[in-house]
Amino acid sequence: MSESPGNWSESEVKSVLDMAEASFNSSMEDQNMRARIIRKKRSVGLIPKADEKITREALDEAVLRIQSELDNSKINLPFCAFNGGRDAWVDVGNKRVGVQVLQSYLGVPPEESLHIGDQFLNTGNDFAARSVCPCVWITSPEETSYILKSILRLAGVPLMAILNPVDYEDMKQVNGDKDKKGIEKKVDFDEMERRTSRLAMDVFTGEMIPLQRAASRDV
Repeated sequence: MSESPGNWSESEVKSVLDMAEASFNSSMEDQNMRARIIRKKRSVGLIPKADEKITREALDEAVLRIQSELDNSKINLPFCAFNGGRDAWVDVGNKRVGVQVLQSYLGVPPEESLHIGDQFLNTGNDFAARSVCPCVWITSPEETSYILKSILRLAGVPLMAILNPVDYEDMKQVNGDKDKKGIEKKVDFDEMERRTSRLAMDVFTGEMIPLQRAASRDV
């Protein structure tokens, strides 16, 4: 695949991220957003400051702006500029490329693939997948779970064989092929308390930070 990530030029990746960061900064200034920019290896995010909220309309405007700028540039890399609901992002690559790479790696044709997502509008990150496989538009994780369970049931695959293959094999030896319900899982409550009382996770970066730092980082 010519568009697979291994063929991307790092200079072009940098150009996409530079354009996205500049565009988001302009949107922040023009719309008086109380927001900040996060830059990762292959993405740039526009996120609200602590205890602030950015309206969906403002995020859509920021996304449509950078989409237009990238579309009219000389950059040939695939990208995805999308409204995440409370934030906006520009990723190098998109879900069309991701689905195609998986199809190639697994040897699965498009007609036997299924993409499940909740953002299929042109400001969503699932939009690009519509061109390479059938799609299902969902509105909640529960709907995703229902669809996957339905597919497994129609294929004759016991759900426990997917979720807990080792436990499932042990269970079959004891109880035949009957599904076992309510497998006990131990929870380390002391460790849970330690993490939640001293640390907080930045939901945008995944970074675990001390609570005192978390409260002051956006001031």
